Amino acid sequence: MPQFTFHMLNVFAEKPLSGDPLIIFSNDEFPNPETCQALAYQMGGSEVAFFNPKTRELCCFGPQYSLPFSGRALIGAAALLHQNNPDFHSAQISTSIGTTPVEYANEGYSFISPAGSTRPCERGHLEVAQALDIAVRDIINPILFVDSGLEQLMIQVRSRQSVLQAKPHPTLLAYCLESPKSLVQATIWSMEGELITLRCFSANPFQISEDFASGTAAANIASYLLATGSKTPLQFKIEQGHTIQKLISRLSILNVKIDLQLQVHVSGKVSYLGQGIIKL
Repeated sequence: MPQFTFHMLNVFAEKPLSGDPLIIFSNDEFPNPETCQALAYQMGGSEVAFFNPKTRELCCFGPQYSLPFSGRALIGAAALLHQNNPDFHSAQISTSIGTTPVEYANEGYSFISPAGSTRPCERGHLEVAQALDIAVRDIINPILFVDSGLEQLMIQVRSRQSVLQAKPHPTLLAYCLESPKSLVQATIWSMEGELITLRCFSANPFQISEDFASGTAAANIASYLLATGSKTPLQFKIEQGHTIQKLISRLSILNVKIDLQLQVHVSGKVSYLGQGIIKL
């Protein structure tokens, strides 16, 4: 009877039962992709990762599809390496898009990536504003697609209030997110000093889903800032999760630094909750 060990973590968590829940299966061999997808659906979270501690290979799945990249899963894998070895400080983790360095220092975990690619959005400001149900005057130019491993439409707005009040329309947002890429998300964010308020959405014509925390979006914001002329070194903090319009929400804190070599460092704390076994 095949069995798979899984670990439950809270990523980007400043205190117990905050941050974003993440399940990581840790085995010397991955299940086949169909089983991985079925297990991701079974676990019920927004993301489920599969990690081989020996080869340092990582893959990630949402409930309905595989993900080419996940900053959250990279942070979780680093935390798992540290959980297994208290002397852990750094490693190279392999994903479907390449190898990414991860580190542990000062009670926090980070991944490091180069700046992502950008391209313009073909939809106008009015179409994007209607898709998010915000005022068109609140949008800051330009609106760009940014890809640091997973492509997202980055929509900067003038105030935190616009981020909090956004109510995406599934059909309209799915139209704005049309792309050659198989999976694209939308990120609406505002920046006040060194604090960014962020919400991140996936959409299809019938429904919207929202992330509690997105390390990928953090890397994409850094890439957006570089593409629009921000000077380095640069650092900022992201708050995400407490703005989700649900009865229960959880605050996630992500710290981002862009160094003089234009490398993007995304970091946060992780709480390890426990482990279990799935038998098939």
